[in-house]
Amino acid sequence: MNSDHDLMNQVDACVARICDLGCAMVYRTIERMEAGEEVAEVAAVDDATRQEVLLELKAVMSVYDARDGGAACRVE
Repeated sequence: MNSDHDLMNQVDACVARICDLGCAMVYRTIERMEAGEEVAEVAAVDDATRQEVLLELKAVMSVYDARDGGAACRVE
């Protein structure tokens, strides 16, 4: 197995765990990750993987942000 495939598997697993927490928690997790805080769902992966998880979470949530009126579950 190549490292790109392994990285994507790790990223997908982390994103799935975080998304299972619900919309508001995904936004909170993004904020915490951007602030450099510890996030349990990504604690076991390296910094590069954490950055990929953060980018993927932002991409997923951008769909909600683009809706009319924005995301109803946004944390303010």
